[in-house]
Amino acid sequence: MKKLILFAIGSMIVFVGCTPKTAGLDSAYLNNNRGAEGAQITRAEARQYKRQQNLTADEIRLENMKRHQSSDAVKEGSSALDSAADAVKNAISIFK
Repeated sequence: MKKLILFAIGSMIVFVGCTPKTAGLDSAYLNNNRGAEGAQITRAEARQYKRQQNLTADEIRLENMKRHQSSDAVKEGSSALDSAADAVKNAISIFK
């Protein structure tokens, strides 16, 4: 009897773990089931989720752009200092 109960519990765990409902927010699963009875979220929720993902991606792109602009400004300043140092070296070498 105990073996039968353990087998039944084990089988339930395996079958529950294999259901498509455990797919979570996987986009392929959502696209496949959108509008179907088995859909986990509504179309409006899916649109809102997509909008939020796009906004997050835009924020990340903006932060990366700011970071690149800051590093470019530092590189340009460094390049200007290098050019000035080269000009001073050339001027000194002319007087020697």
